[in-house]
Amino acid sequence: MTQPETTDDVLGGRLSFKQHRKGYRFGLDAVLLATDLPELPDSPTIADFGAGQGAVTCVIAHNRPAAHLISVERQPGLFGLLRQNIDANGFTPRIETLCVDLRDKAALPPHEADLVVMNPPYYAANSGLMSSNTERAEAHYELHGGLSDFVAAAQYVAKPGGLFKLVLPPERLTELMGEIDASDFAMRSLRFFHSHLDEPAYLVECVAKRGGRFELEVRPPLVVYADNGEYGAEVKARLELD
Repeated sequence: MTQPETTDDVLGGRLSFKQHRKGYRFGLDAVLLATDLPELPDSPTIADFGAGQGAVTCVIAHNRPAAHLISVERQPGLFGLLRQNIDANGFTPRIETLCVDLRDKAALPPHEADLVVMNPPYYAANSGLMSSNTERAEAHYELHGGLSDFVAAAQYVAKPGGLFKLVLPPERLTELMGEIDASDFAMRSLRFFHSHLDEPAYLVECVAKRGGRFELEVRPPLVVYADNGEYGAEVKARLELD
């Protein structure tokens, strides 16, 4: 069988990644998910759900050298790239990789993670114009489980008192809040991401705590682009991967 063509890409001048040229490719949202993490223990266990080719996992591993990571990806093609990229960046000893469906809880480690980060499919299966590329379609659309499955898996993997962080389009926020209310998580913070200051938010970052009280903080917005069209100061700093 002919293998999909790949590209070699560099992130932050420090991390290298192979990606399928015509498949799912990570974007800025992966870096935003992987950086500015909530307060954690000195040597945390962090689980990455829907890890794709490993951008979030590798950024966290680079920034948090004392962390142990559990990286979970369902698609075999992306999982192969995930393993390659973890190895190419020298993180293999610190990262456990699982090619499993999050709905199969028996395949997940129970109550181990101080933090679960996740980049769930942004769109319901019956919405929008779905890509004809299977890898892209399965990454962007809820063809194999939705928000309820991601929240349930996070509840299973997170320790009591553990956190989860995700990003998703603002139009899914009401649905997410309903899933959190039905779980033992409590929302801790929201932060809206805007391409430009005068434009509506295109993503929202949500952080919740397992077993915590409802203490919602709405953080100042993140504006991605400055007036000159370049990335703003915070985004530039987060892309530098110091």
